[in-house]
Amino acid sequence: MKYLGIEISKMRAELGISQKELAKDICTQSTISRIEAGEVYPAIDTLLKIALKLQVPVEYFIEMLFHKNVLESEMLIKDIESNLKVHNYEKVISIINANKIDKDNIWLSLYLEYMLNTAQYSLKMISPEECIKRLKNILNFSNQTTIQFRFLHIKINNSIANVYGELGEIQKCLYYYNKILKEHIHKNYNDYKIYETLITVIFNKCKTLYDIQDYDTALETANLGIHKAKESSFFFLAGQFLYYKGQCLEKKDAPVAEISEVYRQALFIFEFQELPFYIKAIKQNKQQYLD
Repeated sequence: MKYLGIEISKMRAELGISQKELAKDICTQSTISRIEAGEVYPAIDTLLKIALKLQVPVEYFIEMLFHKNVLESEMLIKDIESNLKVHNYEKVISIINANKIDKDNIWLSLYLEYMLNTAQYSLKMISPEECIKRLKNILNFSNQTTIQFRFLHIKINNSIANVYGELGEIQKCLYYYNKILKEHIHKNYNDYKIYETLITVIFNKCKTLYDIQDYDTALETANLGIHKAKESSFFFLAGQFLYYKGQCLEKKDAPVAEISEVYRQALFIFEFQELPFYIKAIKQNKQQYLD
């Protein structure tokens, strides 16, 4: 019971909601306080309303009520994603295969299925077409409330777009990027974590547009990415957006002073973030604009 209360308290704090605000139209503030302290179980209708306010599927909290090991699941996800960041796909597959997941843990099962297909595709164990088919099946045959938890549906759609791009099916690739951005980019979300995902989608779209030599739209997309990075304080791709902006400006024969300023800003961010690969690349390829 205590884990349920701790998780509700943590999510409420992340959204900047007070106990009084969470309790409004649901129950009393003192009831929320007792739930968070692990003193009482909430009734199922109360739990459903709390879940709606905290923007998570009620199944996530029900897992805790039935003593599912949610904390162990979180450690599993972190382990997978840390290996994914360094492209250690063999390890990702090994971790997933070594963990027997309770089929009642629906969201985690969907997440692991998504990760497994992504890793297998990266290792060429399955074809691009098979990967797309499997990812679409996850989206089409899942409970929509569950698949939206932690914005998993956005990540899957982004992966589908990436695979289409690698297949050279650019229009389908851009369709999925645009679908995501049209639905989500103008909304104000309490959960700031979505912006990291959306900025990644914007970057993927920008790179794709540049690769097909649509420099006007690529420049517009790069500017959108820079704006969203500033607005959300997620600067992890800001330097890359500036680099692509500079390249687009070059292709459009913009004034040298304007191009130089953009590349200097990109270099500043790469140095601040201590990204040696990008620092070396910009100094080698754009030195004429940095002098």
